[in-house]
Amino acid sequence: MKTSRRHRLRSGTVALEFALTMTAFFGLTLLILQLGFLLYAQTAMDYAAREAARQMQTGQANPASPSGFQSVVFCPFLAAFLNCANVTIVLQPVTSFQAVTAPSAPFNAGGANSLMLLRATYTTGLPVWPLNVMTIVGTAAYQNEF
Repeated sequence: MKTSRRHRLRSGTVALEFALTMTAFFGLTLLILQLGFLLYAQTAMDYAAREAARQMQTGQANPASPSGFQSVVFCPFLAAFLNCANVTIVLQPVTSFQAVTAPSAPFNAGGANSLMLLRATYTTGLPVWPLNVMTIVGTAAYQNEF
């Protein structure tokens, strides 16, 4: 009788230890997955910005509108799991890369030999818990060659 009662008390202890350790384990696993998503999304935004800037720099693409630039030049390089509708693009000529000011117009393809700054912002919509990140930015700077 005494042995079975001790066995029942131990089984409750095991269940409690399992609940405490699994909560921490699942929390840590969720944190690792979210951080992996953010790092991959940041890499995808940087890659898309760099490739779009390369096409604009060499004159392979020169769309006149922001929506045309986004759909034709930028989004084909964006990772498949990132929604292109959540991307906002600012393309502006700058006088120097050290002193960048707020753009007067959100999209300006610039002229020949002008210094350009491409900034693409992806908004997730909901904060990525537990890091509370809502915006991922990809940036590329180049000089027009055309």
